[in-house]
Amino acid sequence: MIRLVRNIALLLCLCLIVCLAGCGETVAETDNTQTEAADSVSVSDETETDAQAAADAAAAAAADQEASEDAGAEEPESTAGEDTAAVPTVSISVSSGSFSHENGTELLTMTTVSISVSVEGKPEVEESINADLQALLNETGTANSELRAQVEADYEAFLEEDGGDWYAYESQLTAEVVRCDSQVLSIRFNGYSYSGGAHGYSFSYGRSYDVQSGSRLSLTFLSASGADFPTYALERVAELCGTAAYSGLLFDTDVVQESLSDVVSDEQFIMTEEGVTFLADPYVIGPYASGIIEFTLPYDELEGVVKADYLPA
Repeated sequence: MIRLVRNIALLLCLCLIVCLAGCGETVAETDNTQTEAADSVSVSDETETDAQAAADAAAAAAADQEASEDAGAEEPESTAGEDTAAVPTVSISVSSGSFSHENGTELLTMTTVSISVSVEGKPEVEESINADLQALLNETGTANSELRAQVEADYEAFLEEDGGDWYAYESQLTAEVVRCDSQVLSIRFNGYSYSGGAHGYSFSYGRSYDVQSGSRLSLTFLSASGADFPTYALERVAELCGTAAYSGLLFDTDVVQESLSDVVSDEQFIMTEEGVTFLADPYVIGPYASGIIEFTLPYDELEGVVKADYLPA
């Protein structure tokens, strides 16, 4: 009996051990399953994070590309290397008129000019150049007023003498642009005057301006740093007078040397496309038959003598 009870007790112990072992495996499997689930959730979270980051990066790149395209569309084309400096526009008009005696005799015929200069974006330059030109043309008008008084007096004297034929006096002035760019505006004036006698008198003079400032240019102002352009020009014109090109056009050497300073002057030079030209009116260094004598100093020999700003680009 006792043996039977002991065997039953041992059997119950074995069953208990088996049950406990089974429960441990179940708990372990449950723990492993939970761990794998947690790992799965972690991997899923990382995958979602990476996907979101990639989406954000793509959206940012697209935004940057769109902004870049918009900026490129609004940016103006480059003007590097282009000359954007304004070039003057010059308007020259010519008008003619006459002055007659009360008896109907024509005493004087006149040709006058008016000049208007405009420089886009530079009103102060326009004003300076136009003011100087107007002052010059006012002098011409004053001269014509004086000529009218003179011709009227001369005609009254002619009537008293009552002899010969009367020839109307003349006063003519024209103008032409000889250089016009973003650096220099140069205008040549040509005139003719007749106030009795065997023939009239032709003359010419010039006005040149700095297009950037509106200032009238003088020979001294044209001088490059360390150079003396007036002296250089006087010496070069004197040399030209001795060349074959001017043979027979000039008075003798002594007269020419004494009068050259009237030719190489601020009133008598113009700046053309080729160089600086000096104008000698009849009777200054040559006879009437020689007309207006011109001396041109080419720009290529004026480098280092004339400021580079006024040499053609």
